Amino acid sequence: MKQNGGLGRNSNGNGVNEEEIHQEDLEWLLTYSDMITLLLAFFAVLIAVSHVDINLWEQMKQGLRSEVNKQENVQTPLAEVKKDLDEKLAEERAAGQVNIILDRDGIKLFFNSSSFYNSGEADLLPTGQNIINKVTEAMNELGYYQFKVDVEGHTDNVPISTERFPSNWELSVARASGIVKYFIDEGIAGDRLKASGYADTQPVVPHTDSLGNDIIENRALNRRIVIRIYY
Repeated sequence: MKQNGGLGRNSNGNGVNEEEIHQEDLEWLLTYSDMITLLLAFFAVLIAVSHVDINLWEQMKQGLRSEVNKQENVQTPLAEVKKDLDEKLAEERAAGQVNIILDRDGIKLFFNSSSFYNSGEADLLPTGQNIINKVTEAMNELGYYQFKVDVEGHTDNVPISTERFPSNWELSVARASGIVKYFIDEGIAGDRLKASGYADTQPVVPHTDSLGNDIIENRALNRRIVIRIYY
């Protein structure tokens, strides 16, 4: 005797094939995979045309790795150089001759100019040469990253007028240029270096008080050399 009007084995009571229902249920996966592929292509194009801030990227990587791995001392190339500089310049740091920081602009070393020059001069002292040697050594230990170096010269607001340096502008530029030349002598390629002089235009502390009187104790803080190491 025939039963159920000849319905197949995979049919339900309404005569609908269960395999067809299953195929219809999975059709959304095709649309989903297309969407994911388009998103991947979009982000690939976005990355290709964007300008990447390497220093910021390094700090982001360090923060992300610390979150994921729950580690406090995850190292990046710039962080490794800073750690090395902290160790090599420990004596100078203890004496207050240098302050070293790492931020989104790279590593910044702030030196009191008295460690590098005599007053009103731009000839690098032996103590300054020793410091530059240590900075160069720290960079060369990770030389394949080809770090760039900016050197800034800053003076106080006391005017200078000599045959060699008619103003603080010439003095600040000569000091920065002298360090760049020393870096070159130590093997750092010239296309990785830049020298800038700012005279007394970018003080870290005020030159004068509210009445316009010179703050003499601030002069030593404003006379400085700044070396920035970055990608």
